[in-house]
Amino acid sequence: MNIYFLNFSRVRRYLFLIPALLTMAALFTGVLLSDIPAVSSKTKPHAIYKVKTERKVAALTFDISWGTKVPGPVLDTLKKNNVKSTFFLSGPWVKKYPEFPRRIAAEGHEIASHGNRHIDLDRESPAAVKEEITAAHQSIKEVTGVDPCLIRTPNGAWDDMVLGVADELGYKVIQWSTDSLDWKKPGVDVIVNRVLDRVHPGSIILMHASDTCLQTPEALPRVLEGLKARGYELVTVSELLKDGPGVVD
Repeated sequence: MNIYFLNFSRVRRYLFLIPALLTMAALFTGVLLSDIPAVSSKTKPHAIYKVKTERKVAALTFDISWGTKVPGPVLDTLKKNNVKSTFFLSGPWVKKYPEFPRRIAAEGHEIASHGNRHIDLDRESPAAVKEEITAAHQSIKEVTGVDPCLIRTPNGAWDDMVLGVADELGYKVIQWSTDSLDWKKPGVDVIVNRVLDRVHPGSIILMHASDTCLQTPEALPRVLEGLKARGYELVTVSELLKDGPGVVD
């Protein structure tokens, strides 16, 4: 009986240690888990080149950074054909010629940003990129009353840093999958054929309405006619993004 009593007393004494041991184990496990990075559910920002869709739908887009000779004829042609496009406008141009961006907005086209200075943002610091995007945003907002949420970076230059800054500012970076190369002034036939030969469902078409692209007004009616003949519906970029997921390249 004495041996049984001693053994039971020893066991009972150890039982009191169990809660303390469990607490220590929980604390130790918590320390280990705290070193494991949390998995973010947010998708990494990416540049959108096209949209994945089976429908014959495409977005016709125009960049404008300078001049007054080309924007008017381009807008006249779009109005005549009842086509809405997305215009990527640079901040200084918007401030210098406010009548054009106001007309673009008034005629139902989508207003987007082309940045401020026409510089490669991937060569700048994050602070400088933020300033470039913010300055253009303020100019566009002041002149048109529109808060743009899409940006085509000058020269199409971007990297992960630029994507991250743009995302923080509420912007999607938009590139293109069909390039007219109208800025090279290759000839009206070349511009038209490049678009019509390369267009595809979900295509984002790049054209320009700056004064360096004097062949664009003559090419545009044929581009619109050719796209219509091929059964394409032309929409803004934001409308296109509703048709399917944006594709990186």
